Amino acid sequence: MDQLVPNLRELLRDIGGDEEAERPFTWPATGAVTTIKAAVHSLGSCGLITKGGDTLRLTGEARVFLDGGDTDYLAAVLHANVRFVGEMLREIGSGRSHAELNAAAETSYGLKWGTLDQVRRRSNWFRALGLAELWNHSNQVVLTDRGRSLSTAIRPAQTNEIPGFTDLHQKTPEQKPAGPLVLAETEGLDQNALVHRKPQWGYLAGGGSLDNFRILTDLASPRTTKDDYIRQCAEQFTVKETSAEQTLWTLRALNILEQVGMHTFAPTPVAVEWLDSGNPLDLVRILHCKVALVGEVLSALREESETGAILRWLSLRFPAHRLSRGELTRRLAILNDAELIERIGHTRYRITPLGELFHDALPCLEPAESHLSPPRGSEETRPSEASAAEMVNQVQEVLDAAVDSANPRRFEEAVATSFRLLGLNVEQHGGPGKTDLVVVFWISPTRRCRVTVEVKTDSAGVVRENDIKFDALEEHRKIHKAEGVIVVGPDFGGRLPQWAKSKNIPLISAGNIAEWISRSRHARLFPQELFDIIFSESADSVLTSVTRSLEAIGQVSSALWESGNDENDIEFSGGALTVRDIWRMSKGTEKNPLSPREIEDALSLLSNPLLAASARTKGGEFTSTAPPQLVAARLRTFADVLEDGLPLLAGSSVADRHGTSPEQEEAVARNPDRATPDASPERVRRWAKANGRPVSSKGRLPNSLVAEYLAVVDGN
Repeated sequence: MDQLVPNLRELLRDIGGDEEAERPFTWPATGAVTTIKAAVHSLGSCGLITKGGDTLRLTGEARVFLDGGDTDYLAAVLHANVRFVGEMLREIGSGRSHAELNAAAETSYGLKWGTLDQVRRRSNWFRALGLAELWNHSNQVVLTDRGRSLSTAIRPAQTNEIPGFTDLHQKTPEQKPAGPLVLAETEGLDQNALVHRKPQWGYLAGGGSLDNFRILTDLASPRTTKDDYIRQCAEQFTVKETSAEQTLWTLRALNILEQVGMHTFAPTPVAVEWLDSGNPLDLVRILHCKVALVGEVLSALREESETGAILRWLSLRFPAHRLSRGELTRRLAILNDAELIERIGHTRYRITPLGELFHDALPCLEPAESHLSPPRGSEETRPSEASAAEMVNQVQEVLDAAVDSANPRRFEEAVATSFRLLGLNVEQHGGPGKTDLVVVFWISPTRRCRVTVEVKTDSAGVVRENDIKFDALEEHRKIHKAEGVIVVGPDFGGRLPQWAKSKNIPLISAGNIAEWISRSRHARLFPQELFDIIFSESADSVLTSVTRSLEAIGQVSSALWESGNDENDIEFSGGALTVRDIWRMSKGTEKNPLSPREIEDALSLLSNPLLAASARTKGGEFTSTAPPQLVAARLRTFADVLEDGLPLLAGSSVADRHGTSPEQEEAVARNPDRATPDASPERVRRWAKANGRPVSSKGRLPNSLVAEYLAVVDGN
């Protein structure tokens, strides 16, 4: 502790003499060598140093400090540039523990830190500056006389000055009762109704904010014709008429608008009740009745705050209703507008006291299975099951919609949804004289291919040459600056295939799309692969290559594991195999044996240090390091990180990963009678398998895994 201030002074003096960042620096107290750049990085933006390219400069405040400014002045500079410095001095008062100070940082200043590290860093500086002491017998930070004097001299931040923070947690919540009609809707919700809610609430011109819902509903008050609504919506939000029409159908599906005549629409009785009352909670209730996982987001926010963690929480408990990040953002926005939650960071939210009251009175969907145990008849839950179910439904929808010529819009929507499921960006246009879709294939960082899509339905299941106007297709391509054109239909006949081929226009049947979606359930296609399938004549080779690469990983991993557990192989070669050995095994057991190149590619992946599923010996042989099911679990963990954008150990301290922290021991000491969760090996293994954590079927469980299990159970 006594080295902090001398080290800082020496670092500032060194920078004052030479502003070059990429040069060595020696810490005076220990003699350890680092670089100026690395040393400054540990300070962060504290008001003492400014950066400009490869140089560093002292601020005026840093020079004042070096020229004779005392440590109180340094503390004031830190307070002026770093959040929760002076405020923490005030919060310490007559003495508080690190855990209490961390709670105050969240409740009063919107700083939700996953560990006590940030609070401890500040208390270390206070102790180094002579402003505070740590009393070990009570584990409390206590101010010195100088600390008390400084805490009254500085001005702490006020709640209304903190970016993104509100005083909602300081308010006494007042929940307006639901209107009688809205209340009847929510009281009619049972688990069956909750399960069958819409997965998405669809497109809305202007977005899904509370104010925008009110504007869109008012456009139909007291009643309006379809054409008038579309015209007003298009003018109000400067959108295409097709987008305005889609907005109308979305509001109808959400029970906000209803059709009261052949071409006449009006707000529903529950929507009128909401508008008359001005109660935003009633709108949330209406949406909750129609759209999956609205109120359930509040359940997640009782345990998580970061959007990636919220998504994972929801997907584990409601696998049949897997949300995209965009869909979650829509729900968070409306809940935030209704003051049921508040935003406390770029991607972090928390539930308000009003949100707690609202959630307690709202019927919510119960988890399909306990997230601590696997489903019946299955050893583990795969996060991809929900998206796989969505793909199965989409296969049927695209085939049915292709022959629904009475509703061509349905097929356009089905094709757009299918392409999005396949990983493409889709723009929806439609309407007379316009292209239906524009899809964008992400080929590389420097190449993105835009393609216009003409969608045709036919009740007989065959699109012919008279149904397509090639001149119009070319005109649409030029308007949208696209590289190509494709035509989608149920199937094609007559002279159309020949004419389209002569103009280099691929014809994509509903069956083609259904096949690609089905394949993607097991072997995901990348956009550049899908582009090659559509625009080259090597579709079969592309599909075969993708499938074979996955087969190779499975076969090679299994071969290595079998050899590593075969007594004869162990005695002969230590359980190691060469590429030739694996090729011979494949040749003798597989109908389509792997080639040496396919085996080499699979070994390259399995032996990569990031995966470490195989180890390469000095002789060029390979051995297994884990059974295939554990390799699969690690790959699923990688998938979770890529999808949720969360580090594997985010929010856990070193103590969390290697045993019990002092705070946990302190908590146990304060609550000796609290029941200890059951951490039997069987329960921990079931939980680990259900959540994609690598775990062996026998042997001692890692302390880190047991600690993670206990943290989850204790949190619930």
